[in-house]
Amino acid sequence: MLNIIKRPIVRIFAAAFLLNAAILPATGFRPAIQAEASTQATVNARKLHIRSSKSTKAKCIKVLRKGRNVEVLTTGKKWVKVKIGGKTGYTQGRYLSTEYGNASCLDANVIDGEVSSKKLKVHSSKNDASTVVATVDKGTKVKVLTPNKRWVKVYVHGITGYAKGDQIGTDNGGTASNTSTKGEEVVQYALQFVGNPYRWGGTSLTGGADCSGYIMSVYRRFGKSLPHSSRAMRGCGTRVSSLKSAKPGDIICYNGHVSLYMGNNKIVHASNPRDGIKISTNASYRPIVTIRRIFN
Repeated sequence: MLNIIKRPIVRIFAAAFLLNAAILPATGFRPAIQAEASTQATVNARKLHIRSSKSTKAKCIKVLRKGRNVEVLTTGKKWVKVKIGGKTGYTQGRYLSTEYGNASCLDANVIDGEVSSKKLKVHSSKNDASTVVATVDKGTKVKVLTPNKRWVKVYVHGITGYAKGDQIGTDNGGTASNTSTKGEEVVQYALQFVGNPYRWGGTSLTGGADCSGYIMSVYRRFGKSLPHSSRAMRGCGTRVSSLKSAKPGDIICYNGHVSLYMGNNKIVHASNPRDGIKISTNASYRPIVTIRRIFN
């Protein structure tokens, strides 16, 4: 059920969306972006070269530092036209962050969500005291336009507003305020040590670890106590039925070896004395005995 309070701000939001729907491409979701001749963006690269034409070989007319604001005249393609300091030029749009994504892909950050609380109030601004423009029930599908914030911008049933992100669930088990699952956080932490040495019997993430010592030490960072034994790890957590069902952070157990699943058939593991801690692109490069999930 959707309860809409008929206030002027609702009509403003709805009108803005309809106007933009008419001028934006029909393919893919396009949030209610202001219908202006240009888009404001921020440089997200350390240094960004603005060139005279759409080529990395073209003359560089200006170099911008990270955080600089830019007016984008064209969007939605690899190369976008920008205006800065009275000059126009071209650069790759992925290096320019916009509210919902980047200049090349306006909705790059937009994700699907589902209301997890009994009722979700959609406000006109990021404040509990602001006008409630809609109230939606648990299970309602929403588009989250600005994820990974306490207050996220959402689009639901033709209305754009703000809601508390921890009341909206995401497909991977996270929330709109924190789209990373605990398993993904484990993987991100583990990846910091790629390239460090392998050492038989070791548990040091920097000085040297063997396969089980590496995973044991990674999970210790998240408050989990695992055994320093690849065989004993076969009984940790809960069993995952198959590699197809595996999620980032799961432990893949082989005969005499263990690895940490990254997703997309990739693993990170303390491989051997020659390669050290590394990423491998085939999770089933040897027969899998079992897969264990520590965070459900």
